[in-house]
Amino acid sequence: ITNTGGFLASSISGAGLASPYSFKGGTFPGTGGTCSASLTSGSTCTVVVSYSPLSVATHADTFELNYNDGLGTQQSTRPLTGQAVAPAVLAVSDGPTYDFGIIATSGVAEKIFTITNSGSFTASSLSGSGLASPFSFKGGSYPGTGGSCGATLNPAASCTVVVRFAPATTGVQTDTIEISYSDGATAQTATRGLQGTGAAAAILTISNGPTYDYGTLANGGSSDRVFTVTNSGGVTASGMNGSGLAAPFSFKGAS
Repeated sequence: ITNTGGFLASSISGAGLASPYSFKGGTFPGTGGTCSASLTSGSTCTVVVSYSPLSVATHADTFELNYNDGLGTQQSTRPLTGQAVAPAVLAVSDGPTYDFGIIATSGVAEKIFTITNSGSFTASSLSGSGLASPFSFKGGSYPGTGGSCGATLNPAASCTVVVRFAPATTGVQTDTIEISYSDGATAQTATRGLQGTGAAAAILTISNGPTYDYGTLANGGSSDRVFTVTNSGGVTASGMNGSGLAAPFSFKGAS
């Protein structure tokens, strides 16, 4: 508020505000405001007005400053407008609980989760927490190596976090991703349940050990043997292939 006249303004008061507008703290000049009942020529002071919408709409109001200019009552006004939108709402993909499945102990599985803001306001102060071994953000910290989430997320936008499951013990293990954020009004948390099962690594054994003897065979003859391969571990063996044979031994059909 500035007094551009040549005389002391007196009997200064504020009025005109109705919900969702108010003087901060409830009374003129608002908490932190410096205006009082008078303002000398060429001086300035401040008032603090709060906008606290409770409905999705555009709100208009007028701040009225009443005072005496030395001759009579005067009024200075300032129109106000504000638009209230739905707060930010974050959700984590792959619900209600994401299962990493059965993973060998000392093995690692990774999952990229998508965080989506379905609200109409930018989410701010994003951070990730809640994970304890054997679950973690890849690389050790939010959003995980390769993740795209930062501190804010615009309306209708999405970003990613990368979570690892690295079991050291067998059995079912659970945890929860927690994405904390401000929805524009209050602190919120979006969560996603996690589950994974640690199991003993695959162990393949070949039957007819320790050494299988084909016995005596005529030169130029042939004898076949079916060997049984057994997986006694807790996870599926993958990448299987056979090798090590040289003439006169071979896989039947050569491969």
